[in-house]
Amino acid sequence: MTATPSRPLLLRRRRRALGALAALAACGSGLARAAGWPQRPINLVVPFAAGGGTDTVARLIGQKLQAALGGTVVIDNKPGANGLIAARAVLQPPADGHMLMFGSNSTHVIAALASKQLVAPGKSMQEAFTIVSVMANAPLVLAVRADSPARDLRAFLQQAKTGKLSYGSFGAGSSAHVMGEVLAESAGVELLHVPYKGSSPAVTDLMGGQVDAVFLTVAAVEAMVTAGSVRPLAVTGLRRVRSLPAVPTFEELGVRDMGNAGWFAVFAPAGTPEPVVTRLATALQAIAGDAEVQARMVALGLEPVVSTPAQALQTWRRSLASAAPVVKKANIVF
Repeated sequence: MTATPSRPLLLRRRRRALGALAALAACGSGLARAAGWPQRPINLVVPFAAGGGTDTVARLIGQKLQAALGGTVVIDNKPGANGLIAARAVLQPPADGHMLMFGSNSTHVIAALASKQLVAPGKSMQEAFTIVSVMANAPLVLAVRADSPARDLRAFLQQAKTGKLSYGSFGAGSSAHVMGEVLAESAGVELLHVPYKGSSPAVTDLMGGQVDAVFLTVAAVEAMVTAGSVRPLAVTGLRRVRSLPAVPTFEELGVRDMGNAGWFAVFAPAGTPEPVVTRLATALQAIAGDAEVQARMVALGLEPVVSTPAQALQTWRRSLASAAPVVKKANIVF
């Protein structure tokens, strides 16, 4: 004789069945949304002003993404507050893949660690966003004037041990500022950080002798390196930069913790349907592998990256872990 299931057991089974049906329905709904996505123009929000390096790369990606998805991609520049203004604009509901952010380690690592403000009620940057794909690494180069007595990095650091040297960057709390702090800590020297509102004034003061060195993007100094007016000493990252193949990395020269170069990535609000994220990631991977895109990125001093969401998340987490103690020790606060 078969025992009749108890009422509590029947209720539990019913709840499990209803849960499974709900999950199946949600999956089907997500797939349907991905199949029909985008239903309207996609806004790719850039946290810096039009015409800058970040904007240039975002427009390149946006143009290719528009062709890949068969929809309109609008570049929306929202500078200010170290990326907070742009991030809050992207996080306006619904999280359906029509609002994306072209962020970087500056906005989603350094600013995320240094800002006292939450990007959304009860949420940090890491909780509010999903990283879809890292598109490019953005190496930084330490450079001096051509007439500097520092012929190489070893000489520069030796000089720094006998007297404080200064370096200019494109802003307080920027990736260049953080990497300068890492260099000083790793090499056991003291370096004076001089922040500027962009790369151009930093270079102007380097040439005028107001600062001893600059820590800038490759694109900011590449033309002067070619002209012979600036001498590059080393670049961040694990590999040499293709546009400056003769310049060694800090890691090659024995300086630890300088392999974590800056990067650019596409972010979506947390909660964006997984099928939409998957379709977007697939399109971005194809774009990053496109020969024309890679050539243009290299010309901008960047290193193209093809990454899945899982690989991009690893990059983000590594960057947060390595930057956190530096930001705290240097007391970088926004």
